[in-house]
Amino acid sequence: MTLFARRLALLLALPFVAVAAARAEKPYAPLAAEIGAAGTPPADLLARAKAVAEAAHAGSAEEIFAFLPDRPTVILSGITLGVPRRIEKKGPYVDATSALAAIGLSYTEGEPIAPAGKKIDMTASRVKTAMETIGDLLAAAKWGRDPLVPEAWCTARGVRWDAMAAKKAGLGGARGVYVTEPVTARPAADGASVKARLKPGFLHALDADDEDGLTAIVLPDGSIVRVPTAKVGDAMPWGLCFEKRGAAGWLLTTFVSALN
Repeated sequence: MTLFARRLALLLALPFVAVAAARAEKPYAPLAAEIGAAGTPPADLLARAKAVAEAAHAGSAEEIFAFLPDRPTVILSGITLGVPRRIEKKGPYVDATSALAAIGLSYTEGEPIAPAGKKIDMTASRVKTAMETIGDLLAAAKWGRDPLVPEAWCTARGVRWDAMAAKKAGLGGARGVYVTEPVTARPAADGASVKARLKPGFLHALDADDEDGLTAIVLPDGSIVRVPTAKVGDAMPWGLCFEKRGAAGWLLTTFVSALN
């Protein structure tokens, strides 16, 4: 199992105690948000993404480095709505190793523990993390836009919201999700009556991730409903973004990460 897969499994297993506590104490207000549109990138971008994926799976750091700009962008956030997404510029880097080690660190939560009497090459470990994550994210791409990098195409739709407004709305400690189209929400999967109708453009509190094709969402009144997972997006995704840079064509300019 790759680091990205392990990270995803960990997130799916989180009990989200902060959400439950907020639900017990008071209701919340849905949070208005700017959600990047879904879409299909141009053919030349998809060709470049395929080349990047092949380089990542081949472990070719030099090839990946050739697809990077002088100063890559990293978009970071926590996993709750009270922590804003922020943009950081990295580099410039003189070689593939230093660039990919910095990128790998952006996707690393905690450092590997060496066996007794052994040392871990942290640079090599971070480069490996970067390569594995790039390959995994491209394999799982659901292309769309991110308001923080409006000229880019990204492997996951991005979201922009006001973290202070999230706290005021009672969502500061919640992991946020949105629906990609108008959807009916039911208390259970067994034909229960409709509890609510959710619409795009707002963030809600997540209760539990996908189970049997359904995601559990906390409504503003504290009740829990289930909606089709295929129509739910994560406000704090991991992803990659490509931008067209003149004669260089599409470059892998942006790395998106959400860590505790």
